[in-house]
Amino acid sequence: MPVNYAQLEHSQGQFAAQYAAWQAEQVARAGALKNLLNDAAASPDLLRQAIEEAEQQLTNLYLAKPTNEPILTHRPLPQAPKSYTLIAADGSQIVPSRHRALQFGVVNVGLIKAHIGSGEPPEIRVETELLAMDQIQTPEGTLIGEDEVALLRDLAERKLIRRAVSPEDLEPVITLTDGPLDVFYRSTIQGDRGQEVQREVFEIDQDLQRRGVMTAGYIDKPGSAMLSRMLAIFQCKRQGLPLESNNREFNLSDRFILQEILRLPGERSAIFEAITRSARKPANSLPVAFFYVNVSSAESEPCLARLEFPLWVSEVPGLVDTLHAVIYKEAQVLDSHPYPYLLHRAHELAVVKRVEADEVEVMLQSQLDPQIRIHQQRSNKDYLKGLS
Repeated sequence: MPVNYAQLEHSQGQFAAQYAAWQAEQVARAGALKNLLNDAAASPDLLRQAIEEAEQQLTNLYLAKPTNEPILTHRPLPQAPKSYTLIAADGSQIVPSRHRALQFGVVNVGLIKAHIGSGEPPEIRVETELLAMDQIQTPEGTLIGEDEVALLRDLAERKLIRRAVSPEDLEPVITLTDGPLDVFYRSTIQGDRGQEVQREVFEIDQDLQRRGVMTAGYIDKPGSAMLSRMLAIFQCKRQGLPLESNNREFNLSDRFILQEILRLPGERSAIFEAITRSARKPANSLPVAFFYVNVSSAESEPCLARLEFPLWVSEVPGLVDTLHAVIYKEAQVLDSHPYPYLLHRAHELAVVKRVEADEVEVMLQSQLDPQIRIHQQRSNKDYLKGLS
């Protein structure tokens, strides 16, 4: 028996009580933050002053900064263009493990490109990269972990997208990846590797901007608290306290604050700039903006997602409306569980199953000299886990 259900039954009542208390705390916190959001909306100059002072004084920042739209904005769904190109890419990976007979890493990226309105079938690509030995080892000689491989996967997705964009594509051209657009969110990676990848991603972003390509990152069921941290700065400024955004009382997902504002299907929030600052962040990094959008088709069940895109997109008239309409339309293909269809298909193309990882290992082992191969053994722990 893998799970002791009797023990779970004994503690489930306590868990239910704890969860109900936590839920009540979340609701109360959301109510307080909604009131504070209304106060901030009524004092836009004070809010902007507080954020600008925080940008000057604080080394580490992760918060939303209003743009030229009032922060209580809720825009209805605009009309989607009749023709455009949508390119979605997603990746999967095999993380190096000391328990395998071979220490290796693989990044697999699936891409699907559709010329909407042309009647042409989508174009599908899958690219698989075997990581070099110096890529899977840290300077200390240990194997890299999940986050480091995921960072390389992020870069591989962007490279494949850049190669997929063609002068023959129907305009506008929109690209879509899963997760935040700025790879800085993986900034906990030690050493220079993270910054090197971020510099490469920045160069790709600059190239796509010159070509007029709108890149976007889709975050499903977002958990970030950028608006909450913005409100924490506002509250400090209003009360004359030292500016501080990382206050537990303000640590609440933005979707809980906005779901009462974005009640209607297809509505989006105001556009905000994402302020992400750290001592380890490169000077040259992509300025990112975002809005929240209710991708639900039912008014009674709002479902908020966050869409990130380069800040320059918000400065060109009409482009945000195009992004808004296209992404909502794409999410409605899977209407019972709204999520961009092409992004889902890209994930299906990219995902690496355990049996495939084992087959890759066997293929690589076959290329080893027999004298080397005899010393490469799978750990007993991993072997026994694989037994049915």
